Amino acid sequence: MTAQTPVQGCTHHPGMGFVFVCTLCDNEPICIKCVTDRHNKHDLVVLTDFVSEQKQIIKRYVEELSKTHIPKLESEIKENDEHFKGSKQLISEMTNDIKRHGEQMKEEIDKITDRLLKLCRDLEKMNEDITEKNKTKLTKRLQEQLRPRLERCHQVLTSGINDDVITLARETRNRKCTSSVPIDLGTLKTATFKPGTIQTGRLERMLGKVIITGEDPVFRPIPKTIVISTFKPPFSYQICRTRRTGDEAWLSFCDKNPVYRVDQKGNVKEKIDCKVKVHSIAVSPTTGRVWFCVRDDKSIREITSDGNIVTRFNAESIPKSLCITQEDMVVVGMAWSGLSLYTTDGKMVTDGAGRVCRQEAVSPHHLAYSTFTEDVIVADSDNVSINDYMAGNKPGKQPRVIVMDKHLKLKFECRYIGGMEPQTGDSQQSRFYPMDVCFDGAGDVLVAEGVTKSVMLIDGSNGNFLRTVYICDGRLPLCISLQDDSSLWIRHNDDRMKIIEYRK
Repeated sequence: MTAQTPVQGCTHHPGMGFVFVCTLCDNEPICIKCVTDRHNKHDLVVLTDFVSEQKQIIKRYVEELSKTHIPKLESEIKENDEHFKGSKQLISEMTNDIKRHGEQMKEEIDKITDRLLKLCRDLEKMNEDITEKNKTKLTKRLQEQLRPRLERCHQVLTSGINDDVITLARETRNRKCTSSVPIDLGTLKTATFKPGTIQTGRLERMLGKVIITGEDPVFRPIPKTIVISTFKPPFSYQICRTRRTGDEAWLSFCDKNPVYRVDQKGNVKEKIDCKVKVHSIAVSPTTGRVWFCVRDDKSIREITSDGNIVTRFNAESIPKSLCITQEDMVVVGMAWSGLSLYTTDGKMVTDGAGRVCRQEAVSPHHLAYSTFTEDVIVADSDNVSINDYMAGNKPGKQPRVIVMDKHLKLKFECRYIGGMEPQTGDSQQSRFYPMDVCFDGAGDVLVAEGVTKSVMLIDGSNGNFLRTVYICDGRLPLCISLQDDSSLWIRHNDDRMKIIEYRK
């Protein structure tokens, strides 16, 4: 006989079974005595009716679970697995694309390497041929002229015949010695290898980037600024141009006479009184010497290594800025006359097709050159001050950054933050005023920007905004210059120079 589960009785009244449920006391089962005892005047429901009602609730929940919730979760589990399979397939395809693109880059590098190695082999073969021809000429003179004469001399000396000695000596005195006649020898070709700078950032952009949905790795948080030095020199200055190597920079003030060479602590290492009003300066990437332009006589001058000042040429219009290329060409930005390219002796340069290298600009107040890409960049204020631009006093004026190749052929212009013109209205976020510009080692462009009071980095190949490098502490960044691709000099409009560590 199957044992029966004993029915639990009331704990307060032993022997009494449950008859009601008290809804006021969290549906507690109670006996008949509890009605007049512990649950007097409470809301009561007959136990059997309550249980029957609860069973209906459970049955409805069972139906809801079996027909709705569980099928839905099972479907989501299946869909989740399918999404993972699809994601896995996409990642696999993306991985293959990255590998394929990487292999294409490697193939191109291998082709370039093979071309350079072929040049070396051709050079070696050329020098081998020259050496063999030289050897043939030298051997011919040795065998056909010098050795026979040497043997005759020995014979005459040993024979002792006076007539032979006198005759040979006369021949030796009266004719130019064969050994002193120069032989037309070929010169061996020489060459040097100038390795390019390996820039990881540019290689990464050439390879491509992985954009995670909802994220763009381009817009990274601003890294914590590492300050190398902060100083305020005992003189005013508006322009800073660093040397490619070392830890010094040249400072000058627009239309003042002196230029100063200072170290990273602000100590003045050299002061040169130029005797004329220096409007803008540039540092040659090859010689490290300072060039400057003078508005009064339109002259372009160079400070030589011994401190002397030499006028190299006069520009065709009033110069506002200049930069020197590694080919020793001089790019001059002129008020209302755009930009022109000159040789160091003042001849205007053509692009190879007979056209003068020129680019339009309204007010090119700063120029810079990239030794990596050989590009030239200009900050053009469009003849509007930062104050008037921000106040909207000269509507229609739009300062810009112009990037050109070494022949001053336009590559792109950047007129708005992000490079894109706003679709509606005058968006404050897109307004753009470049105070100064320079290139980093990868050929990307650093811009001292007046609206945001920051230094931002834009792509040197298309002008797209990459990231904010530095935010000024309430001051305007008036000029910037990058040294050794690691130390960024930033001059604020209170004459304070801050040198920070530049990290790509």
